[in-house]
Amino acid sequence: MKRNYHVKFLNKTDVALVEAVADASTDYFLIEQGHPATEKDALAIIQDLPPGKSKFDKFVMAILDEEDAPIGVIDVVADYPRKGEWIIGLLLLVPNARKAGMGKVLHQVIREWAIDGGADTLRVGILAENEAAVGFWEHLGYRKIDSKQQTFGEKEHQVDVYQLPIK
Repeated sequence: MKRNYHVKFLNKTDVALVEAVADASTDYFLIEQGHPATEKDALAIIQDLPPGKSKFDKFVMAILDEEDAPIGVIDVVADYPRKGEWIIGLLLLVPNARKAGMGKVLHQVIREWAIDGGADTLRVGILAENEAAVGFWEHLGYRKIDSKQQTFGEKEHQVDVYQLPIK
């Protein structure tokens, strides 16, 4: 059966879509924060910005299935930390949508969109303990360039920074 998925760009009025994905993805939030996501966490995905960026630089999208049920969330910031480098802040699929090739397809869409937007590099920060994510991003060709300590919720993490040249 062919499945049809589509993307919806989100703003703060769409927080319920992010919450639905977060609620279904407790495994990720337990790794990241040590507890399930809250409405505040969902709103932060939509609204939080890196230093020096505006809401016009950030794109948050829900991936919806053929029944308009949210099955994923993507958060991308253009030209951060430098012009030409886009950061994928989050590419999260609900567990039953993982390991079916959708993440790879979504990444290709992000890559083409970034190239069209003038990007030459994609960047992602990966929690070192999230071994499945490390494997996913490395399989796509990303290479580790840096590590830093960061706190999410009440958990301290090593966040590994990965890059992929796209031009």
